[in-house]
Amino acid sequence: MPYGRNDQHIDYIEVRGAHRRDKYSRIGLMVTIIPGILLGGYIGKKLAHFLEICNLFTPDIVDDD
Repeated sequence: MPYGRNDQHIDYIEVRGAHRRDKYSRIGLMVTIIPGILLGGYIGKKLAHFLEICNLFTPDIVDDD
């Protein structure tokens, strides 16, 4: 693919379709990312609680005065 300021890249099939997005691409990202973050937080919270119950990990209590 030629590189330059005045080159027209419309003739190349790979570049022509690269900038197009679906109508629902942002909704799809939100449907994927938000539940992933929430599920990861939930699993992390449950794992920390389980480790604390089994006395494998107890967070240090810092007393800030």
